Amino acid sequence: MTSDATINEHVHLLVYALMTDLTPKAERTRQAILTTALSLFATKGYEATTMRDIAAEAAVSLGLAYRYFDSKEALILALYQQMAEDTDEAVQRQDAGTVADRFSAIMTERLQQAAPYRDAFAALFGAILTPRSGAELFGSGANAVRERAENAFIALVRSASDAPAAPHVENVGRLLYSAHFAVILFWIRDSSGGQRSTQALLGFIHDMIPWLLRGLILPPIGRELARFIRIIDGVLGV
Repeated sequence: MTSDATINEHVHLLVYALMTDLTPKAERTRQAILTTALSLFATKGYEATTMRDIAAEAAVSLGLAYRYFDSKEALILALYQQMAEDTDEAVQRQDAGTVADRFSAIMTERLQQAAPYRDAFAALFGAILTPRSGAELFGSGANAVRERAENAFIALVRSASDAPAAPHVENVGRLLYSAHFAVILFWIRDSSGGQRSTQALLGFIHDMIPWLLRGLILPPIGRELARFIRIIDGVLGV
């Protein structure tokens, strides 16, 4: 029997597929609704904001808002999808470089692009992490989005100038995929001026990556990395 979660995932994927073939005008309307929603989530809070609020603020009819997004949860899924696409495209644009340099560059770019929505991310924090909220990042409805983001980090590692041996590429990529979540959550909570603490964290990760890559020549390190990936897959896996 097909589960409700699987059905919801299929519905979200179908809606997304339909939305990717929009006319320029329709895409502008869709983006305006999404941007308006993020602004309202930041000012009113996720739970307090309704689809009617979003439609009114975006100056569109409620019916039109529902045509593009069938729920608030669909808006959040669209945000996840946009972030995954941006990460994938950023990796494809990258010049050659080390794993550490490429990861730092990607995260710096992604945080700069997300900066206008930082308050919205903070407002969504609870829904993003709460199981069965309908908007959770690690729920089944976001499986395809997480897989695309994970594959982007695996590609980042595979095409790096210091890529590890083939058996380790996927696990290192998945480790960086997990690390990027940690950096984003840290950034949301970082109240230091100019998010200096986040920059320090990125610097620390940058310095640790070469040590990890060198350590992978030792079989026990590779086994423990694989063990760690299996553990976190239970929560972050796709």
